[in-house]
Amino acid sequence: MVSACSGGGGGSLPVGAHGGTPGSQSGAPVASGTIYAVSSHTIGLNGGTNCGYVNVSYTSSTTIDANGYALAPGVYANVYGTGSCTTSIAASTISLLGDVSQNAGGSSTVPQAHVLTADYLGGYAGTKTVTAQQAAPVLTWAEVSIQDANNVAAAGIKTLDYVDPFRQAATDPLYTPDETTFAHDCSGSRIPIYFGSAPQYLMNPGSADLQTLMEDWQAGELRSGHIDAFFYDDIDTLYGVSPLPCDPPASSWDSLIASFIDASQHPVVFNGFAMNADSAGLIALSSVLGGMVEGCYGDASSATAPYTTGSDWIRNENLQLAAAAAQKLFFCYNTPTSDAVSSIGLRQYIDASFLLTYAPSSSVLWEYFSTASGLHVFPESEVVPTSPLVSTPGSVSNLQAAGGAYVREYGNCYVDGQSAGACAAVVNPSSGGSVPFPSLSRTYGHTMAISGYGVLDGGSVSAAGPAPPATIPPETGLIVFP
Repeated sequence: MVSACSGGGGGSLPVGAHGGTPGSQSGAPVASGTIYAVSSHTIGLNGGTNCGYVNVSYTSSTTIDANGYALAPGVYANVYGTGSCTTSIAASTISLLGDVSQNAGGSSTVPQAHVLTADYLGGYAGTKTVTAQQAAPVLTWAEVSIQDANNVAAAGIKTLDYVDPFRQAATDPLYTPDETTFAHDCSGSRIPIYFGSAPQYLMNPGSADLQTLMEDWQAGELRSGHIDAFFYDDIDTLYGVSPLPCDPPASSWDSLIASFIDASQHPVVFNGFAMNADSAGLIALSSVLGGMVEGCYGDASSATAPYTTGSDWIRNENLQLAAAAAQKLFFCYNTPTSDAVSSIGLRQYIDASFLLTYAPSSSVLWEYFSTASGLHVFPESEVVPTSPLVSTPGSVSNLQAAGGAYVREYGNCYVDGQSAGACAAVVNPSSGGSVPFPSLSRTYGHTMAISGYGVLDGGSVSAAGPAPPATIPPETGLIVFP
């Protein structure tokens, strides 16, 4: 599972790529939809209600009918080849047809029913009372056990397989008697890390043997179940470690971690995106599908718990923008586990912060508030903004209005698949001090209102809540509608 202690890939066209004419491939496509992630040999395709989310593999032999577009998130595509939406597709031809505003027939595409979402499902930390088939309409990504992977993938949910490659206990899959796989202090001893009675040991990211163990373990997992990405926990592994390693030296740690991850033959999502500038650089690696920020906008262990505020909030907003710019997934993991109904204000703050720098094919919302069903997907995930009035900024500071609030307006927003007109995300991330409601391009007379627990627990969301206040209190987020 995700550790509480730590913090769509851009790919070039294959060699055989060429321009072409839309629809030049004979026969019907196996799948059509919007690309939401790209790595060196795989694209993730959102095939809509008829197909769901599916992995599409391509090689140097795959024909890319580019038609003036890039193989990138947000581009609509027809995929021809073998396989199916319920498993995966090996592409013989990928025909790019334009941005998400147009499909093959030139009409508007169906809007997303919800933003990209993630949760545990089954396994160590997920619900056992909700089936994959029940979760699939609202859940995009799930961290699963290998025993559940095929069933979850068959339902149309993308699967994450957990591993903590650089901290291993004796019962973990990369632990062996091979001493070269362990890091050592300056006296030549292993470095234990205690979480309870059984220690984990700091591993050596420069070890060729550890890399081989990882490759063998990944291959074994893939033989046992369908995995879309491997989740590498604790990437900034020297956080809280004492003594620091001498073998390999601590000064080489970040570069060795980057080389280890980049050697993966399979997509990687790493945890620790927010820890420091070095770990942030990992988002550009070709093997990386995305990065996770723990305590994204709600943090159970922060100085201002359960709210992420101030400079931490600004950093995480900018990391969300950076992931989108790199065409990688941004897993916004919010760690509070309080009762969902007792946390309405925090849920609104998290959602408004998330939508402030939202990218449809990149931003993934993951929450953990308590629900009866044990599934942590909430009705506010069904608010999907489109057509931002200003282009994506380079920094969240560009979204700060006079008076101090942060705001982003959207031309058309959907609530549970139905257009609700324009909307705006407005946030006061200060832990102390109110700010005036900003002057916006249009008048907004309502706020988002959420009630109840998760989507599968009867929770609901509405665009007809009370009018926005003239003054926004600290630690407050609003989604406003006309």
